[in-house]
Amino acid sequence: MRPIAILLATMLLGCGAAGAAGAERFQRTLGGRTVELEEVFYEDFSAGLENWLAEGNAAVSVREGWLDVDGAAGEGGYATIWCRTSFEGPQLVEYDVRMLPVSRQSNVNMFLLAANPDAEGLIATSGDRDGFYPQYHKFPNYLITILNITSPGKREQLRVRMRLDPGFTLVNEQWYEPLVFGQVYHVAYLIEQPRVSVYLNGELLGRVDYAESYTSGLHGLRIWRTHSIYDNFRVSRLVGR
Repeated sequence: MRPIAILLATMLLGCGAAGAAGAERFQRTLGGRTVELEEVFYEDFSAGLENWLAEGNAAVSVREGWLDVDGAAGEGGYATIWCRTSFEGPQLVEYDVRMLPVSRQSNVNMFLLAANPDAEGLIATSGDRDGFYPQYHKFPNYLITILNITSPGKREQLRVRMRLDPGFTLVNEQWYEPLVFGQVYHVAYLIEQPRVSVYLNGELLGRVDYAESYTSGLHGLRIWRTHSIYDNFRVSRLVGR
């Protein structure tokens, strides 16, 4: 479902369903910086969930062209949804997300370049995990959490935290105006190891030079007590680096 206004404003490349894309180049402007990219993976969920692996007790499905993750109903309400494709090198990861008003929380979280030191890999060892959050803090990944929460100033704000795993080490925290339920947002993560920058609708939210430089791994959407829908998941490699 590519024709979202946020994407059309900057998109110069067209592509079909999920999987590897052509080597055509395009540009994206993020926080006043223009980067040149080659799309390597695009998912519009027209093929269902065949490119994805869900762990946890939230309900995961595809509805009306969106990945639907319902963590608002029942107990627990958590899930990690892995893209089965492994990615490497400097890259841009992006997607559209909308939190539905029935949500009990407002999590827009992401594991980037996650890798299991076990030779079998994260997909092969998925059966060892049930979606419980601490399980993901034991292996290498960059963890980005974006959610509305009560700030130190005693009002609702958007909190952005950037952590390093293993260890769940907090590296950076920023505060902004809260997300609005029902609104579509475009989230982007620019990975230039060891630097990771986080953008919301093209505006910079946070940037960290991590102590570890993870070069390859899986990307996983993470949710807790939130009913969100996702579309236009895209990974592109940075050109000219």
